[in-house]
Amino acid sequence: MAKPNTKEDIAYQYVRELINGDELQPGDLLPTETQISETLGINRMTIAKALASLKNEGYVERRAGRGTTLIRKPASSSSKIVLVISPWPSWDIKDEWYFSRMLYAMQTTAIRNGMATINLAVHAEQIEDDDFAKIRDIYHAVECQGAIVVDPYLATHGKLQEFLAGLHCPTVWAGSSQKDAPNAYCVDIDDHQAAFDLTEKLINSGAQQIAYISFQFNTEARRRRLDGYKAALKKNDIPFDERLVICNSMPVCLKDAGRECAGIYTARNLAADAVVLSDLLMLDGIISFCDQLQTPPLLKLKQLPCATFDYEKDQGHANIQFSATQPIEDIGASTVQMLIDICEGKPNIPKIQILNHEIHTLN
Repeated sequence: MAKPNTKEDIAYQYVRELINGDELQPGDLLPTETQISETLGINRMTIAKALASLKNEGYVERRAGRGTTLIRKPASSSSKIVLVISPWPSWDIKDEWYFSRMLYAMQTTAIRNGMATINLAVHAEQIEDDDFAKIRDIYHAVECQGAIVVDPYLATHGKLQEFLAGLHCPTVWAGSSQKDAPNAYCVDIDDHQAAFDLTEKLINSGAQQIAYISFQFNTEARRRRLDGYKAALKKNDIPFDERLVICNSMPVCLKDAGRECAGIYTARNLAADAVVLSDLLMLDGIISFCDQLQTPPLLKLKQLPCATFDYEKDQGHANIQFSATQPIEDIGASTVQMLIDICEGKPNIPKIQILNHEIHTLN
């Protein structure tokens, strides 16, 4: 287990060890708050909070005048289990490609370290009460070592982080943009630097009027990419034109978002000479809209040099010149290793591990 950080953690861990031991069996009374307080040198209010957590987890029963009774012991398991929490279902087919590779990397890394993973799907857009119930039940049923949360969307939900902390569950967030969250361990990618590099590649190729087309700025990753684009323009003394930043207004799929952005582009009468595209799958919608209307500005937009994320050569878009590919397998493996280090109580574990994209020149 992770090394306790607070007095409540210390009290909680002390009582958990009593429960895990052979001396106490279901039906037995635990030491009183006063006895535990004197043993640990921690005030009774803090002891009471730790016991309340154990009550909420279903291990003990507390009644006024009768004390605290053990009602069940933790399930035994010969394997060390990691609970992997990820959003599902999703309306974005790219997520299948992303999550399958991420989860496979986690599974293989866990196996190499004598561990196993249990994957739990929760609602993608807004985590709900039944999701919390599933997490709690599985976490206690198999005595998980800790949890990994996959996805930048879930990382915005402070309730999930607070809930896992309440379970005293060591947690690492994978690719989650949790940089400003207190006490959150995460393995993240540098989207700012990737967008900066992509934009500068286009500038070095001669582009001066670079449009930035994005899905809604509803994640920290997309906001950081926009900031990276702006930073590259500033470094190269190119004035920032907010009209060249285009995003969809409606919560639709990526292809439909691309169609809307192409419509906004032509409505603004823009004449860009290159495009940075935040989400690759928007390109199909952009091309579809251009082919449908076939106005000269749209036919030019369709052919503009483009830089985007996670594009591979065999995907059939000749105008994509540069791609930033995120190290999905490295993220998965690194999150498992970080969780192992936390559970082993290793000192000086960095809260945030940043991995870099690989920038590829394609055409």
